[in-house]
Amino acid sequence: MRNLKFILLSTFIVGTLFSCGSLPKGLATKTPIYNADNVDFYYDLTYKKDGETHYERQIWDQAYDILDNAHDFFLMDIFVFNDFVGKGVKEKLQPLPLAEEFAEKILEKRKKDPNVRIYLILDESNTFYGAYDNKTHKKLEEAGVKIGYVDLAKLRDPMLVYSVPWRLFIRPFGNPKNVGKTKNPIYEETDPVTIRSILRALNAKADHRKLIMNEKTAMLTSANPHAEGSKHSNVAFKFSSPIIKDIYNAEKPVAKITKKDGSLKQSLPYQKFDIEPSNNNKIKLQYFTEGQTGIDITKELKNTQPGDRVFIAQFFLADRQIINDIRKAARRGVKFEILLNNSTAGLPNKASAGELMKYARKHGYDITIKFYNKGEEMYHVKMMSIFKKDYMITYGGSTNFTRRNMRNFNLENELKIISTYDQKVSQQISDYYDRLWTNRDGDFTLPYDSEKNEKVTNDLLFRFLEMNGMGAF
Repeated sequence: MRNLKFILLSTFIVGTLFSCGSLPKGLATKTPIYNADNVDFYYDLTYKKDGETHYERQIWDQAYDILDNAHDFFLMDIFVFNDFVGKGVKEKLQPLPLAEEFAEKILEKRKKDPNVRIYLILDESNTFYGAYDNKTHKKLEEAGVKIGYVDLAKLRDPMLVYSVPWRLFIRPFGNPKNVGKTKNPIYEETDPVTIRSILRALNAKADHRKLIMNEKTAMLTSANPHAEGSKHSNVAFKFSSPIIKDIYNAEKPVAKITKKDGSLKQSLPYQKFDIEPSNNNKIKLQYFTEGQTGIDITKELKNTQPGDRVFIAQFFLADRQIINDIRKAARRGVKFEILLNNSTAGLPNKASAGELMKYARKHGYDITIKFYNKGEEMYHVKMMSIFKKDYMITYGGSTNFTRRNMRNFNLENELKIISTYDQKVSQQISDYYDRLWTNRDGDFTLPYDSEKNEKVTNDLLFRFLEMNGMGAF
């Protein structure tokens, strides 16, 4: 009985500490608001037209431009930087080797400008959670690139039912590298993995940030340089502003929680920035990390008024707070147009869409939902815009609208753009939404009724999984 009480007490303490406790110091931050002279909007888009699949690519050329124009340093903090692919993906998707392509660009930069410091902060998934060395990354390190993999065990746990026993009974035994004998359960043609790396992966959290920057320019994107996602539809925002200094400094706490054996050595050096402040108050920028994004989006949705229009374009819509914010704003007379990835499974998008559409039908509120007409690829966008009378507010970055992404579990980053309608970025974003929503020059979107799943069982399962962090979203 005494041993049982000890185990229960230990479980309670560990669960409270790693789910309800604070994030490591320096995370979950927001910057002051800065003016900006210009923000450019880019996208990758896979769509169908006249029975054929088309692919438009813009984002990675802009990433390479930031690399090419780096004079002091280049930094990329990104979730997935590898060309691992799952079973059947090559045949179905014809993926592009984006990680190999990007790595070659980095190696070319090292030869051309050896004094430019290059830092990569990456998620543990790129080594299958410590199972093996990533051969592409090792090649970069040999050329002088500094790489750090975030130690995900230092982040809060979204799924206590699994993570508590893992911390108590599995993690203490370590996770030796390059000794695996088990076939990778997710990706083909990788080195063998260890059982302990698989068990580490099941904690279901990530360094999900997507930042690419040098000393003058930064880009936030929803895209990752990896083969399996190379045909996903994504968006990106590229800009230059004094806010870049704050963005760089927000990466220092992430560097501190990278693994000790990384060549980054758990630190980013002091960096001087020389960017002139802008007098253009028609574009304003603010930067958020982790849970601060969800807090600010809720604030702006609460501030919406009758006559405002909100366009949400999302890979995942599941967060309970955001769904409630949408319902309350619609009740006040705010119009919603929501475009979601058409996942074949009913979770989470079909369930959250069903909840909102049933609510809108019951009360006569103005909510319209469509699903992206995807193929084997995904509509991987994470973006929302609020159209007000004289200006618009746009959020774009890494953050899916889920509990894991918005409530201080994953590492995330998001750019908020406040822009008047005469600015180029406002026109670019508005045209993007209009093109997809109206199926202008392509078959981009599908009507809600043709794709819906309003089964009660689907709704109940969705609520249970999102509440407990057990879903794959």
